[in-house]
Amino acid sequence: MQKVQKYVLEFVTIGGLDETTLSEVLKVLQTALDSVYELERLSAVVDQMLADRFGATAVVVMVVGMRRSIFICIRGVRCGMRWDEYQNIIAKFQGVRSLQDLAAHQVACSIRNSPVSLEQLPIPRLTKKVVGKFVETANMITRLT
Repeated sequence: MQKVQKYVLEFVTIGGLDETTLSEVLKVLQTALDSVYELERLSAVVDQMLADRFGATAVVVMVVGMRRSIFICIRGVRCGMRWDEYQNIIAKFQGVRSLQDLAAHQVACSIRNSPVSLEQLPIPRLTKKVVGKFVETANMITRLT
């Protein structure tokens, strides 16, 4: 099941990375957190996304759940000619998404492997608009794993 929780990402240690690279790392992690099904798969998905963005040397060292927050340690992110060893990031839990997002998520999970199309379902128009983001991210994660 896709996560329907919101997280705020903060660097604990940044090494020698510049602001642009730090921003790119946060974008990759936020995309993964918004689209991954469960904590156990987060490491593999982030690993693939980092490799796609920063090359094969950028890898996840560990992902640990701490209460409702997540601690992520990565290494090998390249900044210009410099290879930085480790960056530690904490994803702080902020709350769950709106009820509309929760409903759209449930619909997306139901229609993903169903022969019934979204247009055929008797659901509110506003929920149909939001379903797309959950179907697209689910398809992206399925391709990565």
